Amino acid sequence: MTQKEKFKNPWTTLSSREIYKNEWLRLREDQVISPGGQPGIYGVVETSPAIAIVPLTEKLETFLVGQYRYALNTYSWEIPEGGGHPGETPLESARRELKEETGLQA
Repeated sequence: MTQKEKFKNPWTTLSSREIYKNEWLRLREDQVISPGGQPGIYGVVETSPAIAIVPLTEKLETFLVGQYRYALNTYSWEIPEGGGHPGETPLESARRELKEETGLQA
């Protein structure tokens, strides 16, 4: 099997329709045929580019950000993360998010 064959999408999309859209995400429903030949429905959530950072000190210590997550209905400890801005490289996004969420500079 060649690399191209290995990474070829084995699913067939018959149709796709938008269910919901706002400035942060788009939800669509696809009618598909699975690799095994079974028809089905696949829900897909599309979001803007995002970046997550695992900051490490020289002593291999890391930093977490704590915040209440509405969708989870609980307080959550997480690595610093956030959305990318248009025109930013991934490195620029990571540096900006790290500073915004922890005050640290990389």
